[in-house]
Amino acid sequence: MNKQLMIKIALFVCLISFSVEKIEAKLSQPDYVLYGTATWFGGPLAVESEISLYLENQLLTVTKYSMGTVDALNGLYALRVPMDSLDPRSYGKARPGDPATIFINGKKVAEIIIGEYGVAERLDIDPSNLAGDQSVVNIMDGQIKEGDSGQTDVMLTLTLSKASTELVTVDWTTLEQTVANAAQGGEACDFDVDFIHSNGTVEFAIGATTTFVSVPICGDSIIEPSETFEVFINNSQNAMTQFDRAIATILDDDGQPQLRGFDQVIFEPESGMITQSFNVKLSRAYEQNVTVNYMTQAVSATPGSDFIPVSGMLTIPAGDQEAFINIDVLADNDDEGIEVFRLVLSEPVNATLVNNPMTAFIMDANRDEQTKPDQDRGVNNQDVPALTSPTDVVFAPNAHDVYVGTLFQGGHIVHLGFDNGRLPLKQVINNQLVGFESALLNKIRDVKMAADGTTLYVAASGDHAINVFSRDTQTGQLSLLQVIENGSPDDMGLGEVYAMALSPGGAHLYAVGSLSDSVAVFAVDALDGQLSYVEHETNSVNDPSDVGPPVVFMDRPIDIKVAADGSAVYVAADYSSALVVFERDGTDGSLNFKESFKSGVNGVQNLGGAAALWATNDNENVYVVGRADNTVARFTVSASGQLSYADAVTQVDADFIGLDAPTAIMGNGDNSRIYALGFDDSSMVSFNRDVIDGHLIFADIEQDNIKDVTDLAGPIGMDLSADNQWILVAAAIDNAIMVFRTHLNDLIFDDGFEEQP
Repeated sequence: MNKQLMIKIALFVCLISFSVEKIEAKLSQPDYVLYGTATWFGGPLAVESEISLYLENQLLTVTKYSMGTVDALNGLYALRVPMDSLDPRSYGKARPGDPATIFINGKKVAEIIIGEYGVAERLDIDPSNLAGDQSVVNIMDGQIKEGDSGQTDVMLTLTLSKASTELVTVDWTTLEQTVANAAQGGEACDFDVDFIHSNGTVEFAIGATTTFVSVPICGDSIIEPSETFEVFINNSQNAMTQFDRAIATILDDDGQPQLRGFDQVIFEPESGMITQSFNVKLSRAYEQNVTVNYMTQAVSATPGSDFIPVSGMLTIPAGDQEAFINIDVLADNDDEGIEVFRLVLSEPVNATLVNNPMTAFIMDANRDEQTKPDQDRGVNNQDVPALTSPTDVVFAPNAHDVYVGTLFQGGHIVHLGFDNGRLPLKQVINNQLVGFESALLNKIRDVKMAADGTTLYVAASGDHAINVFSRDTQTGQLSLLQVIENGSPDDMGLGEVYAMALSPGGAHLYAVGSLSDSVAVFAVDALDGQLSYVEHETNSVNDPSDVGPPVVFMDRPIDIKVAADGSAVYVAADYSSALVVFERDGTDGSLNFKESFKSGVNGVQNLGGAAALWATNDNENVYVVGRADNTVARFTVSASGQLSYADAVTQVDADFIGLDAPTAIMGNGDNSRIYALGFDDSSMVSFNRDVIDGHLIFADIEQDNIKDVTDLAGPIGMDLSADNQWILVAAAIDNAIMVFRTHLNDLIFDDGFEEQP
């Protein structure tokens, strides 16, 4: 044998030896297999429920099986556990005697010891096998009718499978869902809140087998389907949890749905005919057909001349929620006022009528418009995501900048430019930004600008705080200057601070704490705008430093204004349905309670749910909107500052069109126009103000989805430019800022041939 052949043979032997060693090291022992039935407290598991085995000494899940995925197992589960006998042990493999835990959908159901290599063992698994003598706790679904207002509690029952000789406790919390018709939670009842976020711990008394969880539900009158949220239980002590969550359902108020018609504003065509659709809507879809008869009825409009009369039967098919009745409206050449006809519904089947008859208001084609939408110049959260749920808007004095407070992700301030109605984005502020970390912006309710434009004040009801921002008058950029938080360190009456007002000259700022039932007074530093606490006045509390009596009828104050001459401060109290008047010290800004005007007392009317107010610049009138009454009440102010209830314009008396659930009111600089927002019907109504006695005369209406108006759903805040030519409206439902031109804005520029400077 030659030397070269011997080398080749030696190499071949080495390679064979090396390969054998590698093969031996990689050889695995046969799998250990567990199989059997898998149930949840005796009940079947859903298809694709996950069975998993966790190897305790490797802190690793080493095998899984999804129920029903292998037909040959005929409904059983099977877990193949990879095994290893050679050192060092391969990560993720087991050996006989290893402790392991089995889970169903992440819930522990069994503790085992790994068996021998290649052995298949049967183990029927169920969480009850671990329970031993422990009781099993469950939470049951619950439901409640929401009501039209206030709070009610939905009760969910927790049960034990058997009475325990030990105290059983269970933690619980509410959870919002991501399904259709999910209820919206919040810290307090508000326009966008269905239930109050809640949590706690409940106990089963020794020997008891039931207990309850209670969650506050917010009533409203909004037409909507039933809504749901979850209540989740965990951390049960001395018991085992079977089903850890339940569904709470907020039911719309009746067994049969409500059938609601909607009033319509119709703009008469300049020629020919237009077809107006009247929306008839159910409060929720119903499992049977809903039918109702309809017929037009003339009031001041003439059938055949102003509109074509119709009659018939309307059907809303089972499962649907709305239908439409079409009526043709005709043009004429007459200069005329508002013409009215009604659409009367009768004999409903499977529903209850609400708002019947519907009223149609025909606006003359030749009328003088008070406001005009500039829909191409607004902005919404598709352009600026932080504009989600805007609550208030304010112009800077130079009208080159606009500031919006929103509820988006814990509270944002959106800084927009203003260029002939256009609103370019300049700055978005939240407390995650450098320089703004200490800002408290949860649930911004009001935004106010100092007269000189150097300071912006932001009220955040969720944080019970007022934020003070310095403003660069050249660029409009904001920087955080100060944060005033209630209880830090003293109670200043700012619980759920809802609205603010600056005194003439800006020496003092006044704020209403809705939860505190208080008015807080702050001095404003003349150099930088910082606030210093002075005092606060609280409902039913006698202030010994005041010469006046204790404050009365100031439950849940939500708006505030200072008289134009600085002599008084006026407060709108929602729950009291009242206007509250304070005398103001012009030197230190302190307040003395003077009197309250409560709806239904001493001849005062139409202040139900007093939501907002406006004091005119000529110091002759105070106007208060009644959210519950759909009204604007008027008070006169004498030369000595004494207020007297005068009258009110009301929706029920057809003094105006629209303005369902008014939320805001303001006037222009020369006191000739008053503007108000209706939240429920998404409207802005304009009034002419009589220069002699101040009574209001309906002038115009803008309404969402009518005649070029878009992005006006849920109007909640507004502001006028200093030149009174532009109105900005914050629309909470449409997540938008809507731009309107006033009667002072020269509409000649609408044709696009040139722009207004």
